[in-house]
Amino acid sequence: MFKRFYIVLFLGICQLVFSQKPIDSLLAELDKSIEKEKTYTHQKHTKINELIKKLNSVQNDQELYGIYKGLSKYYDVFIADSAQYYTVKSISIADKLNNKSFISESNIQLARIKAKAGMFPVALDILKKIDKKSLQHSQLVDYYKAYLEVYIYWIEYQDGRDVNDLIVEKNSIQDSLIKILPKESYEYAINYGIKNIELKNFKDAETSLLGAFKFVKKDTREFSILNSIIAYLYESQNKTEKQKEFLARSAISDIHAAVKENIALRTLAILLFDDGDNTRANLYIKQSLEDANFYNARLRNIQIARVLPIIDKAYQLDKEKQEKKLRLLLIIVSILSVVLLIAIIFVINQIKKVSKAKKELTKTNIKLNDLNNELQLANERQALTNRSLAEANHIKEEYIKSFLEICTEYIDRLENFKSIVNRKIKTGQTADIIKMTTSSAQDSTKELKELYNNFDKAFLKIYPNFVEEINKLLRPEEQYPTNNDLNLNQELRVFALIRLGVTNNNQIATFLHYTLRTIYNYRSKVKSKAINPDDNFELLVQKIGTSQSLT
Repeated sequence: MFKRFYIVLFLGICQLVFSQKPIDSLLAELDKSIEKEKTYTHQKHTKINELIKKLNSVQNDQELYGIYKGLSKYYDVFIADSAQYYTVKSISIADKLNNKSFISESNIQLARIKAKAGMFPVALDILKKIDKKSLQHSQLVDYYKAYLEVYIYWIEYQDGRDVNDLIVEKNSIQDSLIKILPKESYEYAINYGIKNIELKNFKDAETSLLGAFKFVKKDTREFSILNSIIAYLYESQNKTEKQKEFLARSAISDIHAAVKENIALRTLAILLFDDGDNTRANLYIKQSLEDANFYNARLRNIQIARVLPIIDKAYQLDKEKQEKKLRLLLIIVSILSVVLLIAIIFVINQIKKVSKAKKELTKTNIKLNDLNNELQLANERQALTNRSLAEANHIKEEYIKSFLEICTEYIDRLENFKSIVNRKIKTGQTADIIKMTTSSAQDSTKELKELYNNFDKAFLKIYPNFVEEINKLLRPEEQYPTNNDLNLNQELRVFALIRLGVTNNNQIATFLHYTLRTIYNYRSKVKSKAINPDDNFELLVQKIGTSQSLT
């Protein structure tokens, strides 16, 4: 049952994860980027300030021109007034240096800034005064790009009104630009892509534009423009979801690069408004307005002003609906709270009754538990007694078995001895009989060794783990080696007798044929090796092999 539940849960999670559209995660990322927008803006300010500081250590006018040019580039899509200010400064230095190349590239930059500000005729006048024949190839590319931007911004500004002539001019400039661009370049890819979009060659446009990502880095102005153009491609094919996806990518890149002169976020806001996502649409259009105000150029402010009131009104209407819903929910919650309070009072009364019954039941259970505990203790005592009896019976059986084996062996030996004596008497070999019956020291030693072997074997059959159990009571470095030859050393033999209940030194000495001093020394030596060398050591030895053993 649980297995089935987890399978259903897993499938549900997978469906939730995989059903999420790419645009959802992109919009979530865009929301987070908007939250951090101030951080990205501060980072750009920091870079600009570092460049401004270099003005204090300028060595010559050519170096000064380079800094002004760099500042103009930094401010290009950041703050329009500052971009124009430093561009004018660079033109002044270029004039001072009488460097035609510097003058041309600065005027091209100024024309681009004027176009972004919505001053299209002024931008065109600046560009017309430039002698394009004197331009280097890279400057000529910038020249055509500036011309193209003027017409693109102008067409945007017209919002579909009287744009035919402007489109013709724009297409002418675009064709001129494409002719001079290297085919393996970012500029060629985007301009060729735009041209194919307008010619409705969407497959060629998509191939060109998607292939241009290898030329750009993420979170740059170029990356933003490329994504925005791809969004335009999908807009031309009525693929709104793909359009929103690439607009979101473009908007995220604009925020990360602190690009305030942007169009993606505003366009995305309008699409989300059309989808009914008024909250996000309102957030994005207001961020676009904030960026436009920061950039301080007329064109973007005018464009945003056309849609902001519509989106804001819809957002306010949504907000009012939400407030009505909240008021209704508040009334429902209040009613439910009263019902809940009545229910709580009823439940409290019931709990009191149940509590009283539980107290009585608890008293009864305590009495039953006490009886159960007493019965359990009795059972444990009985089980312990049974185990002790079983152990005692086992030991007795082993004792009897060992005793019978030894007796049988000695009877056999005695019968053999009698047979030999009878044979010797019959043959008159009395001298041999006297010799056989006279015990030598060597024979006594042999007999004792045999006695020890028989004792060791019999004892270790009854207590096969005796040596291991003794070792557990000793310090690691003092433990006895364990082997399987069924023999004990002198020290262990003494404690084997103690385990059998023979604790008197005289009895142990008599049985083992040792002196009393030897027995005392062995007992003291082994106790000194113990982990706890106290009087309890021999008591623990006597418990080896019983249910009360420490092991």
